[in-house]
Amino acid sequence: MKRKIISKKMLSLLAFAAFTAVGLKANAQNVTSYPPLNGGKSVSIPPNQFKFTDTKIRGVDGKAKIESVDVYNDPNTGQHITFSKFSPGFKSKLHSHSHDYYAVVIKGEMENYETGVKPVKLLPGSYFYQKARKAHMTECVSKEGCLIFVAQSTQMDVNIPPLEK
Repeated sequence: MKRKIISKKMLSLLAFAAFTAVGLKANAQNVTSYPPLNGGKSVSIPPNQFKFTDTKIRGVDGKAKIESVDVYNDPNTGQHITFSKFSPGFKSKLHSHSHDYYAVVIKGEMENYETGVKPVKLLPGSYFYQKARKAHMTECVSKEGCLIFVAQSTQMDVNIPPLEK
């Protein structure tokens, strides 16, 4: 029973996120009211038109990075939906975020795990939820790089050292 409830909640969130992502222009813009950009017209944007930008976040090796494209709002100012692309072999420093977020793996193999928890391989189609303030690591363990879809009800931040261990 509980599994069905979680699945329905997850499907509802993903349906809302996908609907919103398709309906908005794929670059960082501050959308503060409905209707969305483009005069409220529906748009379809293939991934080869996304313009990813460097987040300046580097992995523990100092080279591997994260790039992103914001398809709904600006993650620095509030609620947003973002695609994040990780270099092959990216491994984050131990960190946390001030607010919860939800993610779906689109490409590659990821691991996102809290301290003391055994990592689980997250293949394309996998979902993960990251609780606010919890210390965790994020890794792209595949050779071809990784892509995730992130939905968050408020702004994104990265806290190093983490807020809680």
